[in-house]
Amino acid sequence: MKNITILKVLTVAIMFSASAQQMDFRVSEGIAESQRLIEVAYKAGGREKSPYHFEKARAYRDLSVLFASEMEEVSSKIFAIKSMNSASKSIEGSAELDKLSEPELPPNRGKPTIDLKAIYANLQKIREEKAFSCAPKELANAEAYYEGLIHELSKERPKASLVQSLYDSFLSNYLLAKEKVDIAKRESLVCYTGKVELPVAQAEPMEPVVQKPIEPQEPAKVEEPLMVRARIHFDFNKADIKKEYIPLLKEVAKVLKENPNINLRIEGYTDDIGTKAYNQKLALRRAMAVKNFLVKEGIKPERIQIVGFGKERYIAENTTPIGRLTNRRAEFIVIQVPTQ
Repeated sequence: MKNITILKVLTVAIMFSASAQQMDFRVSEGIAESQRLIEVAYKAGGREKSPYHFEKARAYRDLSVLFASEMEEVSSKIFAIKSMNSASKSIEGSAELDKLSEPELPPNRGKPTIDLKAIYANLQKIREEKAFSCAPKELANAEAYYEGLIHELSKERPKASLVQSLYDSFLSNYLLAKEKVDIAKRESLVCYTGKVELPVAQAEPMEPVVQKPIEPQEPAKVEEPLMVRARIHFDFNKADIKKEYIPLLKEVAKVLKENPNINLRIEGYTDDIGTKAYNQKLALRRAMAVKNFLVKEGIKPERIQIVGFGKERYIAENTTPIGRLTNRRAEFIVIQVPTQ
């Protein structure tokens, strides 16, 4: 088994903010982390080993930046997570297509101006016609912007200008991918046929082959996991998951499903209001709430440890409402990456 799980743990590296002022920092931190992993993937040869996943990592990063520019914090975080996951797949050299999301819009929503079902069908068709081999970069970009479209149109109030921008980016990449696939099909290129014609060489006498003894190889070294924290925040005296964080936690659960060797510790925290004993229990309830959410999403409970820290380990001053909200949090920490 390849020891590449360590690089995938970075996909849970998400940062949640507590205020509009802090949002720019938190969002930019997430974007910077996704960019850092893209650079790691580049140095590891991910662009050559899996151009589809490498390009998708870049496209997701661009989408994260786009949503951040629209002050869409949660959306930006979702695509930062996607970017890091794709970068990890490129490092692994994955030769598998990502699952293509089917378009699902909220009920009672009027007919969208863009036919997502037609887009989905067109993407499925060029995937079947070897776009992964013949146009991996263009396909990756088209799929990424298609997901951006689905995400934006699923909101209660999608931004028309943003929808148009996402659609334009999808369309340009889709048309390029289709053009490459059509050429490969028409010209019977290797990427489409899978057949490589080799020149016929004149046979020469074969020399006897002496097999050398196989020398034992040292086991591959596994790097220490990078302990990047992820945070969500809670209302005062509450341990309920806020609605705004549900899409993000669902994306985290999706990544964990794709990486079953990752185990987590969830730490709950409070602000400085209340007794130490009460806050200790509240902190544990917050950690448990996050664990329960992930378990309901299909993550095995034995993969998740929880701990509560009451009136300690603050990350902001408790002198303002924003500071106290920042301290009322739960954090994810990767605690185990098996070597085999």
